[in-house]
Amino acid sequence: MNVSLSGVQALRPAAGPLNLILQGREVGTCSNATEVAFAGAVGDVPDDLEYAEIGGSEAGRAWSVRTARGEFVVHARGVYLHRDVSLALQGLLPRHEPPRLRRLAWYWLPRIVATAPGRRLLRLLRGR
Repeated sequence: MNVSLSGVQALRPAAGPLNLILQGREVGTCSNATEVAFAGAVGDVPDDLEYAEIGGSEAGRAWSVRTARGEFVVHARGVYLHRDVSLALQGLLPRHEPPRLRRLAWYWLPRIVATAPGRRLLRLLRGR
């Protein structure tokens, strides 16, 4: 896994199995947020980074975090990549357009009810 992030923040939650989370925007994609979470991480990464490139080794236990400040090695038993796919998914789904009669009813009904003759007409239609 090779990931390039911009505007990176390093989070270190006090509880839970994920003890190092790098949050930022993935370079070259339209996603809003991307997280790389390390489980059982041992290593020192600065809290605020402009840019980070995360790459793994063949063994899968040591991960390299290359930044403008230098290269940091993080040893972890597991790494998880979380991408925000809401924008991509929203573009794939068709736009739902309500039927024309329903749109007209919701347009005119509040205007009819706002008048006294309209309220009388609705009472007659309801059977009161």
